[in-house]
Amino acid sequence: MKRVYLVITLFALSQFIVAQSTPAGKIPTGSMGIRSDGRLIEIFENIKNRTSKQTVSLSKIKGSPYFEENFKTAVVEYFGEILKDKTYLRHNAFSDEMEMVSNPKLKESETILIKNNKVACVIDGNAYRYLGFINENEPPAVGYVIELYKGNKLSFYERKEKVYMEATEARTSLERSFPARFVDKKKYYIAIDNGSLRQVKLSKKKITAMLKPYSNEIKAFLTVSGAKLKNPDEIVELFNFIEKS
Repeated sequence: MKRVYLVITLFALSQFIVAQSTPAGKIPTGSMGIRSDGRLIEIFENIKNRTSKQTVSLSKIKGSPYFEENFKTAVVEYFGEILKDKTYLRHNAFSDEMEMVSNPKLKESETILIKNNKVACVIDGNAYRYLGFINENEPPAVGYVIELYKGNKLSFYERKEKVYMEATEARTSLERSFPARFVDKKKYYIAIDNGSLRQVKLSKKKITAMLKPYSNEIKAFLTVSGAKLKNPDEIVELFNFIEKS
């Protein structure tokens, strides 16, 4: 089976040019524009994955594994080509999978988008890419990130996760019991000169420390804007300022 996947993947890579960098929220078309190629669709169908079975019963957990429960129309970039056929996706932030259906009214899916850095999608204007990243005090990992900004010098990404927390019982009258639940997590990453995605906490101190080569530009931006660099919109504004400097 691994050999079959390898052959298919190599064939796909030989047929299609990898997409070039574009602004956040957009996916480039190939040299022939948006189209649906029969061979492309056949390969696409052959290497879709099946969803993994949930290891916990969702009915007993407070919250949801999704930030958005409904399937949405998505634009899919597949090895440098844009699929014209309609695709409906939603991001399972617990399993970190892009679930697929052919009918957006369906509630469940048994198919997921292949996890590959040459396969990306746009859902509700958010460009999801499957990339490697480095968290603080953790080994390198890979998963879906949302491209908030893509420039020649700097790039900025957000990762949205649903973390499962087991139920806890109060041991004394002074403690509280908590049901099993999903907890929302958001992490942010910066890439310098198309390098590794490294986690950063949104603060003036952390951003300045990570972007030492641009300290003069950061000082100028903060003087003009008065920003605290504590929210994603301010980071995007800063990066736009640096790119134009």
